[in-house]
Amino acid sequence: MDSPNRINFFQTNRIQPMQLEGMVSVDAQNTGNVSFKDMVANMMSEINEVTNKPQELAGDMLQGKADIHDVMAAIAQSELTVQAATTVTGKILQTYEKIMQIQI
Repeated sequence: MDSPNRINFFQTNRIQPMQLEGMVSVDAQNTGNVSFKDMVANMMSEINEVTNKPQELAGDMLQGKADIHDVMAAIAQSELTVQAATTVTGKILQTYEKIMQIQI
């Protein structure tokens, strides 16, 4: 049985990335000439916003303005964001170490 060609699968099915509000995302079409430093700074500010959201919602819940389900969803979203950021940071450091090992 032939395995499907991965590139053809994505091209024919036109799979688009999910757009979730409040999640950290990189939009390849809008990056233009943004420097790596600016992109990382933007992502870090978005991560900061996502990780502060559970605390804000917990305060709102105590005042009766938010539901416990919203708080739990924000906590889960925050945990996933931190895990993703940690993974990306690790991959960047691994790549940097490999580049530094290249002899010129």
